[in-house]
Parts: sequence; C-alpha cells; structure tokens
Amino acid sequence: MNPPGNPRSIAVIGGGLSGLATTWRLGHAGAEVTLIEKSDRTGGVIRSERRDGFLCEAGPNSMLIKSQLAEDFLDDLALTSEIVDANPLASKRFLVKNGRVLPLPMSMSGGITTPLYTLGGKFRLLAEPFIKAAPADADQSVASFVTRRMGRQFLDYGIAALVSGIFAGDPEKLSIRYAFPKVWNLEAGYGSLIGGAVKLRKERKRSGEVAYKPRMMSFSDGTETLTRRLAATASADIRTGAEPLSMKRTDAGWQVRWHDPTGEHDRRFDALVISVPGHVNAELPWQQDIAAEMAAVPALYYPPVTTLVLGYRREQIEHPMDGFGMLIPLVENRRVLGAIFSSTIFPGRAPDGHVALMIFIGGATMPDCATPGEPEAVSLATGQLTDLLGIRGAPVFTSATHWPLAIPQYNVGHGDFLAALEGVEKRWEGLHFCANYRGGPGLSDCLDSARAVANRILEP
Repeated sequence: MNPPGNPRSIAVIGGGLSGLATTWRLGHAGAEVTLIEKSDRTGGVIRSERRDGFLCEAGPNSMLIKSQLAEDFLDDLALTSEIVDANPLASKRFLVKNGRVLPLPMSMSGGITTPLYTLGGKFRLLAEPFIKAAPADADQSVASFVTRRMGRQFLDYGIAALVSGIFAGDPEKLSIRYAFPKVWNLEAGYGSLIGGAVKLRKERKRSGEVAYKPRMMSFSDGTETLTRRLAATASADIRTGAEPLSMKRTDAGWQVRWHDPTGEHDRRFDALVISVPGHVNAELPWQQDIAAEMAAVPALYYPPVTTLVLGYRREQIEHPMDGFGMLIPLVENRRVLGAIFSSTIFPGRAPDGHVALMIFIGGATMPDCATPGEPEAVSLATGQLTDLLGIRGAPVFTSATHWPLAIPQYNVGHGDFLAALEGVEKRWEGLHFCANYRGGPGLSDCLDSARAVANRILEP
C-alpha cells in the first residue's frame, strides 16, 4: 500500500454502496479521494425510513454476509453494536404450490416427505450424479442447467423462485455461470452437484479449511446505516449534486471536470473509479476514443421492480409468518414475486401488535406489473396475497418505491460484457469499474468487490 505521506489522488464517480465502500477503503489507506455523486445523497438504492412506527426499506431489506472479509469490513466501520442478526426462524422459507403456502425442505428427510415434488421428481433428483457434465466453456441458462441436472420440478418449484428472490430475474435468460458461480463450479470441477458438494466437504476437512458460514443481518435502523456510516467516516471529499462534465486520460493521469453546488472544478487524478449502474457507463462524458469503446460494451438489462411495505395489525393475518418469507413461482400465475416477513426477521420493523410485509412486484418475468403508482401496487399485492396468507381487511400502513431500472441481470452472454469492460480497463491505465454488475449483486458482494478494487489501486 502507499504510505500516508505519499497519497495517490483518486476520483470515484458514483456514490452507491460500491462507490462509498471503495472511497472509504482508499481514504483510510492514505489516498486522497474525491467522490462525485450526481444525486443529492449517497447510498444509491439503499434507503431506510421510519414512518408511523414501521421501518421501511426501499431497496435491500437485509444483508447476507458471505465472507470473513465482508464481516471484517463492518468491524472496521465500528458497526458491530448496531448489527441485528436475523431471527433463527428466518432459516425457514415458504414456497407457493397450487395455491398452498408450503415450507421448503430443510433436511434430507424433509426432502423425502415434502409435497412440493412428486415421487418421480424426487427420483429424478437422485439421478443427478449420473448426468454428464456440460462442456466447461458452455454458457448455460439457469433453466437449462437445472432442468438437465435436476429435472423440471426443481426448476419450477425451487430454483426459478430463488432467481426471482435474488435477481428478480428470468431463469430462461440468467446465466448459471455468472449468476451462481459456486453451483456452476461444482459441475465444472467435479462433474456433479451432489457429488461435488460431498467431495468439496471432504477436501476442506482434510485441509483443515473451515468454510465461512453466511450470516444474515441488518442494523437496528435499517440497511442505510451501512451507507450512512461509510459516508460519515470516509476520509474523502464527497461531493453530492455533482455532475461530471468531462473525463480525459492525459500523460499526467485523469483530468476530471465537474460541476457541483460550489461551482465548476477541474482536477487531475492518478486513478478513476467508475461506480455507476451499468446502463450509465456509456453515458458518462468520456473523451471521444474512450466513448467509442464504451459504446461497444454490451448493454445490460435492468428490469423494473416495485418494492412495497404493507403493515397490518397482527390479528389481520392468519398465517403465523414463522419464517423468512414466501416465494411465488412463475408457474403459479400470480402477479407478485414474493413477500418477506420483515417483522419476523428483525425486531423493530413494526409497532407492537403489528406486522410488516415487504412485497416485490415486476422483475424480468413480469415487468409490466411494476407499477409506479402506490394505490395500484397496493391493490395488486393485496389481491394476490390475501388468500395465501389469510389477510383480513386493508393494510393500516403502506409505502411503495418504484425502481424503473432495478437489478443488473447476469444473463447468458454476461461474460462478453465482463470481457469488454476488462479490455477497456487494460487499455486505459488507472481506470477501474466497481459496481454490482461485477462479482455479485448482493451487499456483501459489493463490499468484497470494493476491497479488491481498492487493493489493486494501492498496489505499489
């Protein structure tokens, strides 16, 4: 790393989680960082607001920590005392089949007895270790991969719903290699998912490696606690309401000109980090030759999603809400993707005697359902969920947020996008891209990616 007495100057364009986390790591390593954010606030899609006793999340409702590095990052931010771990009940998930809300099996015995799959479907799963692996260079959709290895039932009433929950994506288009790399690696490395998982467990045991156990958590005042802390404690110059006017590569580094409420600025930087959504990359004010290269990078699809928080008195909902939430498979022909039982997972999400649901509408499979109007969203959601959860009466609280461009889709061909982006980075010294279209869309993924980019910049 560069010593504090000889800092490098870095511009970060974009103040969502990835941009903030990269800024924080660079600044605390002694670099001189300027973050330029177009909107009047940092944090991007992460927004938490307490209204009428309900804690409303406009974007991510929770954070699944996937690595020790990400957990260490939270320690570095002194956030440990504000972390709220998920209720143990959150390990229980529900799936809708034929209009019934059924628990997903959590054990081998549960997998045998569950009514989610027929006897034939269960025997089909047992054949998985004997299915020939696809060529290692094949870029398969999640649907084709799961159907080939596990059978159609496990796609329709399992993986497809999971895809909706994580990406709001379409399993017929999403790439198994890039959206679920650990699953893809089991086939690529071991030839089988079941056999690969067994062999991997044995290898880790022999080597003494202890796999990190993912940890689901949030914060007492919601997920925006994370981005607020990053912004408040970053050793950096954070400019909001700032519009980049030009970005040029010179022999001396990157010349960035921007306008913010204090006027127009023109500065030279050693490195430039781009942390805006993928669909914005080509729209930035690049010099002509870089602009031409960015225009050639394949476009990413961002489907619309409406998130909806509904509050009820506890007696209005018959379902015990004793789990994380409920996913609704596409084959059920419902018009919502699912519902999270927010007040079950974390305390303080609803007033005493009340419960809170977070509903997701739209996504890649039902984009037309993602209405921007709150009354329309509430009507649609309650109409689809009333019979499933035994809801009586209207909600006592509602809050809706519409995202016209929500989550980047790691669709088949995503490798071409990544390769093109890496090519631009290699051709232009000091240029780095860090956003949730790379390395995974989750909050933990973003922290890991930010750390990796910061380390590359700070390498001597």
